[in-house]
Amino acid sequence: MRSDLEKTTHEFAAMLAHNGATPAAVGYPNATDLATRYELMLAPLDSMKSSTRPIRLLDLGCGPGLLIDYLVENGFYSRIDYLGVDVVPESIQAARARLPGSRFDLRDVRDQPFGENAFDYAIISGVFTYRSRLDYRSMETMVHETLCAVWPSVELGLTFNVMSKHVDWERDELFHWPLDDLMTFCKSNLSRHVSLRLDYGPWETVALVMKAPITVRSKIPQRWFQKGGQTKSR
Repeated sequence: MRSDLEKTTHEFAAMLAHNGATPAAVGYPNATDLATRYELMLAPLDSMKSSTRPIRLLDLGCGPGLLIDYLVENGFYSRIDYLGVDVVPESIQAARARLPGSRFDLRDVRDQPFGENAFDYAIISGVFTYRSRLDYRSMETMVHETLCAVWPSVELGLTFNVMSKHVDWERDELFHWPLDDLMTFCKSNLSRHVSLRLDYGPWETVALVMKAPITVRSKIPQRWFQKGGQTKSR
């Protein structure tokens, strides 16, 4: 394991041993907040729910497989071709033990990237919020490298969360990434089609980064296509 991950993940095995396969095992003591976060991060997949093939989903930083619990509870798992990936051996062992019918992989995607368009979408929840003893610049580099490693392997896009700078106070062990820095990186290295959500409760930001702009689903007034596009006043 790379030294930067050793400094950011060393506590997760202990949290898992103490809390079991619960949100607290991955640093989220509030189950409702985690479900809200998953709902928001998976929203772009709504456009694929009518697909005749399974949706290829990468769960990077899967922990003990809590996302599968959410997908099953909400009747969505049967339509998912799921792969969970983590760098913590204890997390992968726990996930395989409790969910033997699902696939889990121990790997650092920076060293072992996936092939081009191997997935439709990637969810990266909680991986970039906690930096523990890692200094800010090293954490930012790890975030950059991980996102760049994942981006070619997704066909639709990806989502991740970071701590917001817009908080009452900043905690030294958390990664508070300024919104301007986040947007500058995404636009320069991933895509300009980015939405940021800070409205769902926790003091953090969810970024949805897509390969293409959103498509119009509503009806477009036909008169807009006519020259002038105006109607007579009454």
